[in-house]
Amino acid sequence: MNAVTNTESAALAAPIGIVQDLDIDAYHSGPGISKTGLDSIDANPAIYYARHLDPQRPPAGTRAGQLEGTLAHCAILEPDEFKARYRMVPADAPRRPTEAQWNAKSPSPESVKAMDWWRQWNADTNGATVITADQYETAMRQADSVRKLPEVAEALARGRAEVSAYWLDPVTGELCRCRPDWEHPCGDNGVILLDVKTCGDASPAEFARQIARKRYHVQDSFYSDGYSIASGKDVMAFVFVAVESEWPYAACALMLDDQGKAQGRAEYRRNLNTYAQCRASGIWPGYSESIQIVNLPKWAITE
Repeated sequence: MNAVTNTESAALAAPIGIVQDLDIDAYHSGPGISKTGLDSIDANPAIYYARHLDPQRPPAGTRAGQLEGTLAHCAILEPDEFKARYRMVPADAPRRPTEAQWNAKSPSPESVKAMDWWRQWNADTNGATVITADQYETAMRQADSVRKLPEVAEALARGRAEVSAYWLDPVTGELCRCRPDWEHPCGDNGVILLDVKTCGDASPAEFARQIARKRYHVQDSFYSDGYSIASGKDVMAFVFVAVESEWPYAACALMLDDQGKAQGRAEYRRNLNTYAQCRASGIWPGYSESIQIVNLPKWAITE
């Protein structure tokens, strides 16, 4: 397969293969269906259309905890980039002026001094995202916990972060894409893929439940199959690296068994087939338009 390095053409065209150094926004706005899109199709095709195709759709908002997850990913996978992307406000920084102080016709000398400091700070950050001391400390602790896992530390010592993969689904012909957190070379023609997940409980039993709730098993199989097609290499393992969001930021590395992978493959296959049918027909059905009779779950009924 061809490796594409021109990020502009990768964003505007339909690349097939491995794309390096592709901006994350270009990836999300580019062609092809991703695992997120498959999740929307699984809910119902009308939701996929509304979220991804409708020209009247609102801009995507920032989800709660999204920044903290991004910080953890950067600290774990690209620690050398952390200081360039994020800046922490110094402990001795003056209080940030209020909107009224910024707009005052005759601000006090103290306000002028504070505003000058913040103007200089904003200029010095040069586009970096400003984070709190707590956010910085959490990200560093999470990275430390992950790197105490010997096999994960070994995998992170060699490889590439955030490599985008594009391929044509061999059954439907649809363009698909994925972006593994980390690719570790293994042997002459193999790779191991790592995916970092921040969570409330990284224990194997609880994370297994989270895999089922959030369809991470679909991600496992979709990424493994797709990356293999796009790169021409064997995906020898797909490893979830779960790290908790609260002290002591415990971490655990986990892999799905064959049954879980088979379930993920069956689900993404069904979703992709539905997506292809909707694209061909131009019809994106939603929930039933007629009144539905529903039953209470068994746990809600008393004898």
